[in-house]
Amino acid sequence: MQDRSPTAFPPICPLSRRRLLTGLAAATLLPAIVRADDLVTASRAEGGLLIYSIMAEYNWRPLLRGFQALYPWIKVNCLDMGPTEVFERYYAETSVNRPSADIIVSSAPDAWMRFAAKGGIGAHVSREEASLPAWSRPMPGLYTLSADPMVMIYNKLLLKPEQYPDGLNRLAVLAAENPLKFRKRVTTYDAAAHAVAYAVHWATITSGRPGGWDLMQRLSPAVRVESGGAAMMEKVTTGEYLVGFNVSAVTVWPQMATKGRSEIVDWTLDKDGTVLVPRGMAVTAASRSPASARLMLDYLLSHDGQVAAAQGGLMPYRSDVRPDEVPYLTYDGLVRRLGGEQNIVHVGYDPTMLDHYQDFIARWNATFKARR
Repeated sequence: MQDRSPTAFPPICPLSRRRLLTGLAAATLLPAIVRADDLVTASRAEGGLLIYSIMAEYNWRPLLRGFQALYPWIKVNCLDMGPTEVFERYYAETSVNRPSADIIVSSAPDAWMRFAAKGGIGAHVSREEASLPAWSRPMPGLYTLSADPMVMIYNKLLLKPEQYPDGLNRLAVLAAENPLKFRKRVTTYDAAAHAVAYAVHWATITSGRPGGWDLMQRLSPAVRVESGGAAMMEKVTTGEYLVGFNVSAVTVWPQMATKGRSEIVDWTLDKDGTVLVPRGMAVTAASRSPASARLMLDYLLSHDGQVAAAQGGLMPYRSDVRPDEVPYLTYDGLVRRLGGEQNIVHVGYDPTMLDHYQDFIARWNATFKARR
């Protein structure tokens, strides 16, 4: 999840399971399985590949290097947008029959569900599918590029070692024991700011791990929300905040390499339940380069593509990616550090997330903003 300024969240319309299944059925009318050799041949006649994603140039750099070593004739153009903007631009362009994205990459499950219900996902069965876990394939044609953990960050110079948090429940205890020290010096994403932040906190609160609204209420005197991860990282470094929770590792890990940062800031997983955000991707139904798009999606899901994604700051999840191949964590490494998959909170594709948006945000604002 890239850091970006808050954007208006689109109005939530109730999404029934029937509407979702109808959209998926429409997508599957297209041929889903095509031989790799046929895709290569067809791609040579296409006009290049356009990708709308929530990824920066440095995230894409190793991926494009690997892809273009395999398919040097495919010109790829990647545009970096917000998690719902990628869909809104696609809707606007295709409504007037203009060329639009061949692939969309976004971590907004609510927007993916609406997109699927509208028949926006093009049919494709990846040749890598047998090597992927079931949770990474939530709908026909929708795959996961990376699994991004939400981590805790803290200023280790301003906290005593015994005050270093290792989970939200421990943080709530520390804040209650030191109310003046912690007051408004804990931060997290504002659930009302953008779709990914909403999905992260929805999963945190509704899963029961690490805790529900009661835990949020206990934390609220200490919390001031922010819209972006880069701002949280900077303010924890300067000491404006002592701790940040549910901060995207995709923001944290690269910034830890900044000179002097690791002497001030450290990060940890939430042992009570680390939230994992799927970075969804799909070939679009309106793709004008569907063969090139399918080749790209299959490469991104391959072992080499997952290693390249890790080099760009993302977390790979294929079981055949070794720890010594990546600069940060793999999914299996995350599981080991947490002591089992039961301590992972997967952000899923649940239609009730859409139906209860207004009520959830109203309660969120009452919990964290009424006290400001």
